[in-house]
Amino acid sequence: MVYTYGGFPDGPDGQPFAADEAFRAIQRAERAGRDARASQRSAAKSLDDSADSHERTAKVYDEAAKHAEPRKAEYREHAARHREFAQEDRLMAERMRQMAEIHPIGDPAMPWHPL
Repeated sequence: MVYTYGGFPDGPDGQPFAADEAFRAIQRAERAGRDARASQRSAAKSLDDSADSHERTAKVYDEAAKHAEPRKAEYREHAARHREFAQEDRLMAERMRQMAEIHPIGDPAMPWHPL
């Protein structure tokens, strides 16, 4: 038996066994999917942290507005903008978490699912 392609024996037609190659491709795809979902969860955590930071910044501007009469409106505007940024970050974080929950080739709970 001659091993010529990736350590797999040649099939009767001189090509590597397709089943072995298909199995390895599925393993690579599953690993890539796990890595992608882990990255999405990590991104969601980072966005949550960013939203928390924007909320803290907004509170600081609110506090500054209480003590800075000439610039009160400007500080309140900055606080409102940081709250908007926080809200956007939280929405994006939720989308990332939802994406991480979706199986890359559909819902594995379905009876026709290949996995």
